[in-house]
Amino acid sequence: MSALGQSFVFDPRTPFDERGAGDVKEARILIIDDSVAVRRAIDAYLRTDGFLNLAHARDGAEGLQVVETWHPDLIITDLTMPNLDGFELCRRVRSDAESSDIPILVQTGMNKSVHRAEAFSAGATDLITKPISSGELLGRVRVHLEHRKLIERLSEFQRHISQELDQARAMQRSLLPADDAMHHLEARFPIALASYYEASIGLGGDIWDVRALDDNRLMIFSADFSGHGVGAALNTFRLHSFILGGSLRVDDAASWLAGLNRFLCDVFPVGQFATMFCGIIDFAASTLQYASAAAPWQMVRDGEADGGFEIIADPGFPLGLSREATYENHMRRFGPDSVLFLYSDALIETPDMLNPVFSIERLRAFLDAHWDKTSPAAIQRAVLEELNRVAPEKPSDDLTIVTLHRVGDRP
Repeated sequence: MSALGQSFVFDPRTPFDERGAGDVKEARILIIDDSVAVRRAIDAYLRTDGFLNLAHARDGAEGLQVVETWHPDLIITDLTMPNLDGFELCRRVRSDAESSDIPILVQTGMNKSVHRAEAFSAGATDLITKPISSGELLGRVRVHLEHRKLIERLSEFQRHISQELDQARAMQRSLLPADDAMHHLEARFPIALASYYEASIGLGGDIWDVRALDDNRLMIFSADFSGHGVGAALNTFRLHSFILGGSLRVDDAASWLAGLNRFLCDVFPVGQFATMFCGIIDFAASTLQYASAAAPWQMVRDGEADGGFEIIADPGFPLGLSREATYENHMRRFGPDSVLFLYSDALIETPDMLNPVFSIERLRAFLDAHWDKTSPAAIQRAVLEELNRVAPEKPSDDLTIVTLHRVGDRP
């Protein structure tokens, strides 16, 4: 093997798009042919057009060595060569993850379509017919190098976006109650908590929280913002920041929703909205006060009754659509061994709204069949296992499940 001109000038690992001023003329081009005359002719065509970073190889075996050590940006090769022909060269280049995306221009005098098909099947990117025309050669070289540069730029952009989204996902998950915070509430109040959250496309519009209002009361809410992805995630940050700011007093569930509605009407773009369920548990009074803003019909179980889980049917009005919307408080008993099961609508719309794994009534019946004073985590695992068994595809919407079990008054 011989290298001509300014070969091996650049670090072989440096991406094509980061070399020089981004000019395709900086590309590394490997010429493989058992004919010295052909190699020199192709070399001359390329140098005349400004391509100076060139290397030669006499056959496929020698060419593979250059590919491994020099990492060319483009390969020009003959098909019929001793030791290792162009077909096998293409197959081996494509089988190696380090070289699989290198464009391969095959020069051939074979005119039969079956031979051309075999070349493409082996991994050739393009064909150049012998005798080689300088204009055709240079045109194809430029096209494939520009295409490679574009792919590298897109790949780099995707890597950057992926890193940004990873950070955003971590930040969004930090809005949800951490395990330590839930354990602290479990130590302070007679409850057991479990939660599950999975965004449909990495970032989502679901958010939930549970917090102490005083020594006897807990507030718990679950919200689902319209849309998916970045836009919906930004709205969860808006809501979390507003709630964390403490400017909205929690007197009761309905008035709290009304205050959130006014805030979201001021910050939401037209057409965006959120659904939300808010409940306030009073352990001294053994009551659950709740209000809904078009949230899915949640489930509650009275620990002192034998009726099993009941559906909380309170449609309400979505948040963020009208400042004039009002919300209504409801009250029910929530004594020892009572359970509140909250979920986002993905649970009752997977795989689709017309044929879900869990309709509201099926979900209620499933909870009844699987709740036997078990833990919230166990009941959620059972629900998720059934969902994944029937519909193994990831839900198309963000999925949140939160289960709160009043385990009995502590001394």
